[in-house]
Amino acid sequence: MRKLTKAWALLAAVCTASLLGGCTYESGTKAFATTNFDTQPAPPTTAQTESAADWLKTALEKGKTAEEAQAFWYRGHVLNRILARTTTSMFDGAVLTDKGYNVGTRIAAQPYTYYRIGDKRYIRTNDYWVTAPDEPLEFDVLKGFEDWLPFMDRAVQLPDEKVIGVVCVPFQVKMTGAEWLKDSQSPLFEPLKKLVGDRPDLEYILKESTIKATFWYGKEDRLIHQYETWIILPLPEAGTMDQQVKFNLYKYGDTGGINIKEPEEVEKYLLY
Repeated sequence: MRKLTKAWALLAAVCTASLLGGCTYESGTKAFATTNFDTQPAPPTTAQTESAADWLKTALEKGKTAEEAQAFWYRGHVLNRILARTTTSMFDGAVLTDKGYNVGTRIAAQPYTYYRIGDKRYIRTNDYWVTAPDEPLEFDVLKGFEDWLPFMDRAVQLPDEKVIGVVCVPFQVKMTGAEWLKDSQSPLFEPLKKLVGDRPDLEYILKESTIKATFWYGKEDRLIHQYETWIILPLPEAGTMDQQVKFNLYKYGDTGGINIKEPEEVEKYLLY
């Protein structure tokens, strides 16, 4: 069991790292009897007028260049369930692209605040400030979206849906963990690729796992307003483990109330 848990943890860590940027989680019992999403009723689809890859590319480009996309707010959470044990981490914050961002988070009931100001990173917990290490991976709500581009050819367009008052065009893609690992171009997956050859139990987990991702793009502004991933992995003869990540990106262009501290304001309180 320990080896299986470590294998799942590695995969889940890679998934989280690629999705906390580019992270509403539902508590309670999941409805999955198996890890195959095909056993669930298929969501209604709509005629696709433009490729899912084009929607994602446009959103990423506008995120870099559009004036209204240089400031926004976000909130979401990550839920990890291993058998009967559930852990939920909450996140909220704001981004000023030319300056930095902050993240308020609660992990295992412990509150933290993470700041990036230029190339400097800090963490505050219990009113103490420390310099944040580069590892584990920094919190970046828009990091990793490019990693989904190789899979967008299999995405389907869903009916329009409102997200926090904005009419959005959703796209959804499903695959196994093995397919994701095989086609991913992200360097984050390299350690896992090397491990698979020596671990038949991990290969089984990847083949029997299921990954589903949904992206909601503003119909008018073409920016990402919500994204969700759901990763389910089997525990042989023991059930499943799963992770859900869901984030809202909202108030694009609204800088009111965003408070990104200057480095000198933080550094005078640093413990180290």
